[in-house]
Amino acid sequence: MASSSTGSSFRSSASAAHGTGEEGVHSSPVAYRVRPLEYEPLVYCHCKRKAPRWISWSSDNPGRRYYTCMRRRDGGCTFWEWHDGVTRCEWLKELLIDMRDKIWALRRENLHLTDSIADTRAELDQMLFQGRQVEQALRLKLAEKDAELAALGERLRRFDKERVVLRITILTCICVCVGMLIRTL
Repeated sequence: MASSSTGSSFRSSASAAHGTGEEGVHSSPVAYRVRPLEYEPLVYCHCKRKAPRWISWSSDNPGRRYYTCMRRRDGGCTFWEWHDGVTRCEWLKELLIDMRDKIWALRRENLHLTDSIADTRAELDQMLFQGRQVEQALRLKLAEKDAELAALGERLRRFDKERVVLRITILTCICVCVGMLIRTL
């Protein structure tokens, strides 16, 4: 194990929901292959508790593992120790930083797209609701028009019957008049 010191690495991964990488854009860019407390040989902090092993994703120490007190932010001790030595390969360090930044950018984009999808779904739901209201109003108007059409159809049938009766009455009157005219002659 390397030297014990404090550094900026702690804030990068220990805050990331104990290494799950699911709690935010700047959490660990990769899932932990070994959970923070599943390692050997055991390392204990000054509180006599097993210290979780985290992965630093700071720009100074990307991918470097370290131990710290589990309760460091909640009143625990100040224990902090590197597990890995200093990365000597500058190219590898830059590659890890670039990959980390790309993953974080993709997470931000994913969050933006997820929010955009949620907004679009909300707009779509609103449009569907309004469409259903318009459809319901149109169905009511259609039912009213169907009722008016049925009433007009009934009225037309009644007028047709009255017309037939009127024709018969007129024809009867003509026949009576013709009959009276023939009788008077």
